[in-house]
Amino acid sequence: MIHPLENRYRTEIADIFEESSRINRMLQVELALAQAHVEQGTLTKNEYDLLFKSKSKVTVELVKEIEKETHHDTMALVEAFTRVSGCDKVHLGATSSDIVDSALALQLREANQVVLADLLILKNLLLSKAEETKNLVCIGRTHGQHAIPMTYGMKFALWAYEITDCLEELRRAKFYGKMSGAVGTFASFGEKGVQIQTKVLHDLGLSVPLITNQVVSRVFVAKYIFNLITIVSIIEKMAKEIRNLQRSEIQELAEPFAEKQTGSSTMPHKRNPILSENLCSLAKRVRTNILPALENISLEHERDLTNSANERIIIPETVILTHFMIKRITRIIVGLDLFPENIRKNVHIDPAIFMEKKMVELVTEQGLGRQEAYSRAKNFISKEKIDPEMYLGLSEQIVLKTIELLRSSE
Repeated sequence: MIHPLENRYRTEIADIFEESSRINRMLQVELALAQAHVEQGTLTKNEYDLLFKSKSKVTVELVKEIEKETHHDTMALVEAFTRVSGCDKVHLGATSSDIVDSALALQLREANQVVLADLLILKNLLLSKAEETKNLVCIGRTHGQHAIPMTYGMKFALWAYEITDCLEELRRAKFYGKMSGAVGTFASFGEKGVQIQTKVLHDLGLSVPLITNQVVSRVFVAKYIFNLITIVSIIEKMAKEIRNLQRSEIQELAEPFAEKQTGSSTMPHKRNPILSENLCSLAKRVRTNILPALENISLEHERDLTNSANERIIIPETVILTHFMIKRITRIIVGLDLFPENIRKNVHIDPAIFMEKKMVELVTEQGLGRQEAYSRAKNFISKEKIDPEMYLGLSEQIVLKTIELLRSSE
């Protein structure tokens, strides 16, 4: 095995993109077309029954053997289906892309349901963590520097908010098939072409495009890949925060570390954030797939084949790796260790973090102008032990309101 998708990063979604699965979905589309022809009277019920009963006899091995002669994967499938069924009306009126694009839409729709289910688990986990830590005061950081106090609940709630937006995008995603023939004119289907396409796609549970050329517009494929890559980028954001907060000099939290796990082959004390680093590494790879997806939009004339080869790579790779990353970040969050003592200690490292509050007090209580108060506050260093909770503003309310709204959105 060369590609780590085959083992190291494989999830159950990979089964959807196996060659046998692809062929089965192409057969599913061919049968839906045959059923539509029965309704139009261009295929008999007996002929359809022959096709239906023989679909299991179309194997990957047979299709690949025929493809050696045809050098055309769809035509190899059509020939194989014709041979095993004895029906010579397979693929009637269709062009290859009618079958290939509709089969791809079936794969993406099924994979999307798996992604949605696990993304929802992640969202609810983040909301639970937000609720658990809504009062866990920590230092907020901007530009890598201490800013003012906040809570861990705000971190988890923000991540849940971003994930919820992605969930909504995936729920709205449409998976378009087509059955409009060469260049999309329905010429091979005659006057009943629109009805045939509508019937086929409705039976398959796919969205019906308003118009196509010989392929479904790659705008829709690129949009879906972009949605997945957005999820990947949010996961990277979470993983990067965990890595930074696990630094030796910060040590506010740590990702899970098994009892017999090894951090370093030479330094026994190391507890490296390898799961989070792995996610950041994968994010770099997955994001690159948006470039060919966008370039696939500009096919020549009514279509060319420059999208086909790279889509066999970028589509399954993006979907599988996104799913892997969702499952891995979920595992990290479930087993996340928080160290409250270090969190409290870090809040008090720099007393100057309370300057903002002092500036506002100088304006509201002593009547100074904002700019003068700003200048004076620069020199304010309190020698008293200050309770950071006095400086949290509406943190708890924001977290609780976010949790309430995001949970009610389901």
